[in-house]
Amino acid sequence: MNNNDVLRRIRYALNLNDNKLLKILDMGGNPIKREDIPTLMSKEDDQNYAETPDTVLNAFLDGLITYKRGAKDEK
Repeated sequence: MNNNDVLRRIRYALNLNDNKLLKILDMGGNPIKREDIPTLMSKEDDQNYAETPDTVLNAFLDGLITYKRGAKDEK
């Protein structure tokens, strides 16, 4: 399983639309353009396939935590 698979499965499991996906990536510190979403969601046999970098997946997971739990309180 590669980063594209992980990102795609989490997106569909949580029913995240493009706007939510962009917001989560922005919260994680790696904003992307709407035009880049099909590349992130592509499978290995798709024509526009490009492997999602670890930094993008990391930003998505960090942003997802913030999105679901809220911002971390600084003490």
